[in-house]
Amino acid sequence: MKKILKRTGMFLGGLIVLILLTSLVLYPIGMKKLKKTYRNITVETISIPTDSNAITRGKHVAIIWACTHCHGDNLGGTIMKHDPLGGNIPTLGTIPASNLTSGKGGISQSYNNTDWVRAIRHGVKPNGHVEVFMYNYSSMSDRDLGDLIAYLKQIPPVDSDFPKKKYGPIIPITPAIGIFKPAAEIIEHSAPRLADPVPGVTIEYGKYISTLCVQCHGDGFGKTMKKWKQEDFIRTFHSGILPNGKQFGPTMSSETFREMNDMELSALWTYLQNKSSHR
Repeated sequence: MKKILKRTGMFLGGLIVLILLTSLVLYPIGMKKLKKTYRNITVETISIPTDSNAITRGKHVAIIWACTHCHGDNLGGTIMKHDPLGGNIPTLGTIPASNLTSGKGGISQSYNNTDWVRAIRHGVKPNGHVEVFMYNYSSMSDRDLGDLIAYLKQIPPVDSDFPKKKYGPIIPITPAIGIFKPAAEIIEHSAPRLADPVPGVTIEYGKYISTLCVQCHGDGFGKTMKKWKQEDFIRTFHSGILPNGKQFGPTMSSETFREMNDMELSALWTYLQNKSSHR
């Protein structure tokens, strides 16, 4: 028995040493990726409207593209409470989501139109550093992006004083082993822009709406909704309650998805049904 315990202890001790040594090698590799700069990106010129309809629509875009999910309902910033890689464990470090307003600690006063486009569509800050936990918004249409920026430029100021971003020991390792990549590393920054999708209950527009879904669920989407009807799908997103009466998870119950209108959800449903039929 003593020999077994001794061997088990030696094995566990060796495993811990191996993990520590591996981490020491991977940590600087991951930090290099997280600190990578993109200083030669050609940023597109986007028309930024000023009319009230566009600004109202921009608020809708901010919600359904999950800006408020990370940056808060007032876009004044938050400390991210969930694992930015998608799980439900506490964030491994102190990760503030920026204050997007013109208040104290906010970025809006110092951002021009080009800065907004670079940050949202390319995932890169004005100084060239990556927006580490930014979703990949490279496919956002010019109209949606323009309306979103119009809204961001006039939201009420919110003062904030968040602690400096500090990574825990695990987060820098994830890009080193390929589990996680900042959006800027994935985006094809020089790719030609596609024509803006025409809003409507179509497969094409549904695919566009699914852009955010793919980033958590992957391109396969799974088979959970195989027995669902369209009305179940729309009702679930609006209520946060699944057809079986259970609550959606905290992410799927958020305002992000309740804000989607029937046309957007019907288009998404149409796309998913078409995708499922071709498997």
